[in-house]
Amino acid sequence: MSKTLNKHLRYAHSKTKACEEWSLLELQDFMATVLGHRSHDLQKIYEGTADRRSVPKELTELRQQWAKSNRILRGLAHLEAPQREAHCREAVMWWVHHLDTEKREELQHSLTIPLLPESPKLLCGSTNMLRSDGANETLEETREDETHVCSKVNEANSCDWCHSTQADHDKGLPGTSPPDATKKFTGPDDGNPQGWNRTRRCDQDQMPRCGLCEGVGGMAYGDANDKIVVTPCEPLANASQVDPSTVAKPLYPKKFTIRRKDGKQGGYSDTLIGWKTDPFCFGFFPQNDSTKPMCYRSEDAYVKYYDIDREAQRAEYTIHNGGLFAAFPNITSIILHVNEQMWIQNDLWGVKQCICANPSGNHCTKPPCKAYVQHWDTFANAQYLGRERLGAEWIQNHGVGESAKMMELDHFILWAHHVWTDPSSRRLVRAWKPFNGLQLYDPEAWEDDVADPSVFDSPPEICKKGQRSVRINCDDEGNYHPKKMDNKHILDSLLQRALSHGPHGIATYAAGLWDNLNLVV
Repeated sequence: MSKTLNKHLRYAHSKTKACEEWSLLELQDFMATVLGHRSHDLQKIYEGTADRRSVPKELTELRQQWAKSNRILRGLAHLEAPQREAHCREAVMWWVHHLDTEKREELQHSLTIPLLPESPKLLCGSTNMLRSDGANETLEETREDETHVCSKVNEANSCDWCHSTQADHDKGLPGTSPPDATKKFTGPDDGNPQGWNRTRRCDQDQMPRCGLCEGVGGMAYGDANDKIVVTPCEPLANASQVDPSTVAKPLYPKKFTIRRKDGKQGGYSDTLIGWKTDPFCFGFFPQNDSTKPMCYRSEDAYVKYYDIDREAQRAEYTIHNGGLFAAFPNITSIILHVNEQMWIQNDLWGVKQCICANPSGNHCTKPPCKAYVQHWDTFANAQYLGRERLGAEWIQNHGVGESAKMMELDHFILWAHHVWTDPSSRRLVRAWKPFNGLQLYDPEAWEDDVADPSVFDSPPEICKKGQRSVRINCDDEGNYHPKKMDNKHILDSLLQRALSHGPHGIATYAAGLWDNLNLVV
């Protein structure tokens, strides 16, 4: 997206300069110039929508903030590059959104315009607290300095807002909690490259602000805007019209099991959405933007476990095949996430497969990168929009779209996340993020405990060396290793057979693979 915007900037302005070629002081002087010529009419609009913090009223205030950051950066040089990138993004945003057309045309003759950074966004912050200026400050003082600089820079690293360790989040470390999106107005942050409408995607930081029955989504099955079964929604009351005592906050229990009381599938169901990394979408998980082609997979869980004290989560699924494999029998999968590792254990019609994964995903540019299970209080500061009559997919033997279970639910929004709680059971029922997925929790299926903590034992046995399993990215002990792979030829043979013969006899063929590796397909 940045490359596309830079192309437009270069086309519109004769004098531009790459972000990395600017000093912090040069960028600050540029922004000060823009601030001095900003449109007062535009400023009134932004002030009316609570966006004052995006552009301070007084240049003196801004200069004081910059002076403090510059002073800190002299001692914490590792923060300079992230700060420069943040300045470039802010400078371009101000240039585009806070000048009227005539003033911009006038200034471009005397100003060089910064371009957006085109590399992946840098993480601001470090576990290495050594100061580059040799100053004799305590660790706590240094951490406070880092927090001051990173409080805005880290806004783009949205995975860490919810998927850092709970301990770091509880300490308030930089980048481990979502900033206040109501103070922003430039969303969607990735530019909404798929072109989804406001029913499928409405972010908290975009204009106009999201309202009831916007961003509700549904069961998506493709990138095109119409490749989704949108859930029905009827506004009932906005936030100011609802008695706050009847509204349940969208919080997870710190420990829980989700399982239907009758033992059937569907206490928890979801559609998983994430970047496409293989042609068959066997191994993928959500990322923090929608810039790539996506995989979509709907699945019912027999059971889901969560324990934030163990930083662990496990779900046991029946996966509904789609695409080329729509006619094949469903497969089963266990997804286990403990600390920073994930194990995806699939039963592919009789062939056992383990994918050892690093769920920090494809945005990792400076390893090691880590992603943990979501905080139990991820949505503690979500904005309440109001009450709706909404279709809850799959719950209690219902379907999707018009066949969903209609419920009165309370709608919350946090950046691109939308979540709903049930005022009757006071449970979280539904969650939707257009490039992460759809999650449904039967309000009658919750139990605030995990009876057998061994469900979180890791690494799983089938992921270790010596098992009759296809192991992808697993070392001998079953831990993640990006260059290890065992028995892939078994999987290749199975897929060749599936593609050439279809579903007929696939289970029998799979059962014989380990005994007859030369079986003709």
